[in-house]
Amino acid sequence: MKNRTKWLMVALAMTGIAGAVMGQTSSSSGSGSGSGAPAAAGHWHHHGRGMMLGGGLLHAVHQLNLTPAQQQSVHTILTAARSQFQAERKAASGPDFTVLSNPGDPNYAGAMQDLQTRMASRIQEQSQTQQAIYKVLTTEQQQQLPQILAAMKAKMGQHSAT
Repeated sequence: MKNRTKWLMVALAMTGIAGAVMGQTSSSSGSGSGSGAPAAAGHWHHHGRGMMLGGGLLHAVHQLNLTPAQQQSVHTILTAARSQFQAERKAASGPDFTVLSNPGDPNYAGAMQDLQTRMASRIQEQSQTQQAIYKVLTTEQQQQLPQILAAMKAKMGQHSAT
């Protein structure tokens, strides 16, 4: 029972994270100039997402002084990821939380397995998006990334301690 509850909580958190990422990329695509170019890195409006999955990389990218070409590449990657997510979301029906919330439901095991499969797929897609963004970075920027992420982690630790 505890393991199932844990998976449900993870699934709910992942659903929220996916929605947050999609909301962020939606605001990213709408914040560019009229020419379709992305806004400056500091204007991607990615607030409050923490370092969950791609959030840490996206926050760090803001501090790497991307060239306009790199910004456009990141924007294109995020737009493609958002489009893929939206297409998959439209193609599949959403999880039935009435079944997932009731371990006594005869369809519970199947619904839980379906949700786990969806979440694993979503994590894989996010990983691929992160890898694509990482490849856009120069060697120097890739070397700066661990220090930026460590500083972000330390800052988050200070916030959670207060």
